[in-house]
Order: sequence, then structure tokens, then C-alpha cells
Amino acid sequence: MKNNHLSSKAIDESAKVLLVQKHMADQAGQVIGHVQDDLQQLSELQDAQSDALDDLLRRAGQLANDQLIEPVATPKFAELNWHNYERLDTVETSDHEAWKDFLAKMEGFGSARGIDTRQDPFDQLLSTKEKAELTRQIREDYKMASPNCDKYDYIIAASCGAVAGLIDSIFVGIPGDSKLGKWTDQQVDNVVVKFAKTVWRSDKNGGAQLRTEPENIAQAIGYLERRFKVNYDARYAADLHMGNATLNMRPSDHHLKSLGHSPDIIGLFFSILDQFTGKASFIADGRIIRLQPIEGSDTFELRGGNFIAKLYCGFANWLGHLMSDIAGSSGTRGHMDGRRGAGIPIPFYSLFQLCDFGSIQVNGQSKTFAEFSTAVFESGYDARFGITMAIPVIFNELAIRLAWALKSKFYHKRSWKESIPIGSKPELRRMLLVGHGTLCLLDGTDAGLRSGGNPLLFATRLNMVAWSRLAFSGLLEVRSLYKEKGIDLQALERDVEKEWERLFGGNRELQ
Repeated sequence: MKNNHLSSKAIDESAKVLLVQKHMADQAGQVIGHVQDDLQQLSELQDAQSDALDDLLRRAGQLANDQLIEPVATPKFAELNWHNYERLDTVETSDHEAWKDFLAKMEGFGSARGIDTRQDPFDQLLSTKEKAELTRQIREDYKMASPNCDKYDYIIAASCGAVAGLIDSIFVGIPGDSKLGKWTDQQVDNVVVKFAKTVWRSDKNGGAQLRTEPENIAQAIGYLERRFKVNYDARYAADLHMGNATLNMRPSDHHLKSLGHSPDIIGLFFSILDQFTGKASFIADGRIIRLQPIEGSDTFELRGGNFIAKLYCGFANWLGHLMSDIAGSSGTRGHMDGRRGAGIPIPFYSLFQLCDFGSIQVNGQSKTFAEFSTAVFESGYDARFGITMAIPVIFNELAIRLAWALKSKFYHKRSWKESIPIGSKPELRRMLLVGHGTLCLLDGTDAGLRSGGNPLLFATRLNMVAWSRLAFSGLLEVRSLYKEKGIDLQALERDVEKEWERLFGGNRELQ
């Protein structure tokens, strides 16, 4: 197999070899059957001769004791009917023989004995019973089944979604005025402080000249900012060689417009790219621009003696710098005014900056969708608040899965293994769609009522995590409806590849 995809040619060739080997096995089985028949004849003859010998010994004892013995006829034994054994057909091969040579020998062997390898070899390899069993297994394991939910499934899913919606409405709210938000902000601060302490102690043990261990969030952020410097951390356009480009950026939104600050695979890619090339990547006017930072006294240099080492250092810088920014900057945290600071965006939220179109009225000003998403982010709609929004979504997900598992076990009387709420379960998939749909319905209604028609308030009250989860559930449901009663070829191919690797994993000529 190349690139982990099964080769149809290799499968056909292997099937032809199996067909020839089946002929050999059938011939050997027939000979073995004849041998067993002959051995059975020998066993029966031996038993008869043993009985006759016992009778002669008994009579000899009677004669020795002067007892009269009755005359008996001479025993007759059955004549052995031996089979004629011919030499089994074989193919001479060696362990180091190339596959193509082995295949040529097998095809020549089959052709000489009238074995038709031109037709479908699998049709000849499988018996009628095996074909019926294979058909049944494919239908049960790989057929895209439609969900068979009853009214209780829908009631359970909608109830879980309603409770999650109430949690979202009462405890999540909006950034800066969220009961759960205050708790998640504190947990993020605790993680940043612990991370900074861990890095500080590691550097101290490594011989770094350090004095005071960071004790609060402002000190932790300050230490991480100095420890994990990157070249793309410009706060103003004036920190960059702009040339003919334009970039409207300020400290409150530079984490959003700098692609390296995005906590996702896109952010990792651009962070590594920027660190290797010495440039900085931003989104401006709906397109990606790459600019050269203005060099200062703290010129950035990516560490590492080779490519792999630099790659590792680049990843460490990206992760460490995100930790320094997720809770805000050292200049705004730890002060008496209690400001949260500008954190990092929710994963993939930066892509909204590419949507530089449309017109949304905010406080009498017309903003494009990209400008509107910037205003939402500056309102505190960052990764910390994303964690807050994820709480009711996670609750909803776990509650529905637990309820489905318990109902499957105790109501439908399935085994615990069958009731594990993971994998392809049509009823569970439909229940998750209904549950997350209910959560989003309540979330959208609450946002609409409490925003008073203000688009900015509406967006900040909207639970982006819940709507993203609903979109994913919707895609799964559409896919299942499209492929309903069809065969899940991807799952079938994965299982066939696993079996192929198990059988021929060591033979690279078949891969």
C-alpha cells in the first residue's frame, strides 16, 4: 500500500494466490481424508485381530486345564481397501523470493490445472454461507443507519438543552458581567502563575541569574513576556515597516489582528513562519499582510542549532507567549482598577478579520463584519470568556451522553459495552443535535431580548461555542441523512486497512 491506501492491484493479485492455494488446500484435504479412512480400516482390523487373539488365549487356557472346548470357525478378517495416493501438487518457492516471481509461479500453476483466475476470485473463495455472513456483517457494522429515537429521547435531549440554556443565560451572561466569567478568569490567572513558576524554577535550576520568583498574575505575565519574546508582538503599526500597506491596529486588538497570537493550528503555523523568516503576519482590510518589524534594542533571534531544534524552540515560544497574553498584559493586570486586559482570541476567531464586507450599525457608525468582530473582541469576548461559554456546552454534552448510556443499559437492556456513549450511535447523534439546538434557541432568544436591538450587545451575549457545536452536530446529521441506508465506505476502508496491515504489514512489496 502506498500512502496507507489499499492497492486494488495488490488485492486482486493476493486473491488469485489465495485461489490457487485454496486448490492446494482442497487437494491436501482430500488426501488427508483418504488417509483417515485407511487409518480407520487399520484400527478396525487391529481390534478384530485383538479380539481373535484373546479368544485363542482363552481356549489355550481351557486346554491346559483339560477342559473341553467347542469347535469354532476360523476367524475371517475384512480385506483392506487402500486408496491410491498420488503426489500432491506443489510450487517450489523460497523465503527471499520476490513477489512478482512468486505470483508468476502461482499463476502458471493455476493455469496448468484449469483454475480460472480471470473471474472474480473472491466469488470462488467464499462459500455461500460465508457470503451470507459477510453481507450480514456489512449491513450491521457499516450501513449508515437512521436514528430510531422515541419520545423519551427527544424529551431527555430537550430537557438537558433547556437546563444548559438556563445556565448560559443566568451564569454566563456577557464579558465583564458574568458570574462564571469571574471564576474562569481566576482559574486562568492561577494556571498562568503556576506556569510562570514552573518555567522560572526550571530556568533557575538551569543556571539562569534570577532573583524573585513570580508570585502574582502581574509578575507572572511580566516574566513570561520577557522569557518568551517573539518578533511579531507589535502593538502599533508604527512598530512595523509599513511601506505601502495600511494597518489600523492598537494595543486592544493587536492580539486579534496578529495571526501568531491565535491559539489554534493557524496561529501555530504563522508563529513558526514569522519566527523563521523574521517577519510578522497580520490581517488588514480582509487580507493577510506580512511586514518587517522595526528593530530595537531587544532584537529577536530564534534559538536552536539545527532545523529541528529551531522548530521546537519556535513552538515553545509560541506556547509560552500565548500564556503571557491569555490573561492580559502585565501593564493592566494586578492593579487596583481590576481591569481584565486584552487576552487572546477564541480559536479561529481571528478568521473573522478576513470578512471585510457588509455594514453593521454600531452606536451610529457603520462597520464591516471584520470591524464588528474587532469591537466584539475588545468588549472582552476573548479566550477566557470562551472557556466560560464552554461550561454549559460541556454540561449539555455530558448530560445527554450519560442519559443515553443509562437508557441504553437499563431500558433497552443492552450491554455496558454497547452503551458506551461514544462512536457512531444514530440515536445519540440525533439527541445531541436536539440538545444543542435547544441550548442555542434559548441562547439566541435571551441575547435578542436582553440586547434591546443593539448588535454589539447581541453578539457579546451570543454563545459562540454553543453555536459552533450545533453547527458540527448539524453537519453530522446532514451527512447521515445524505448517506442514509448507504455503506460507510470510510469506516469499511479503515477496517480493511487494519486487517491488511495485520496480515501483510511486514511485506512491503504488497504495500
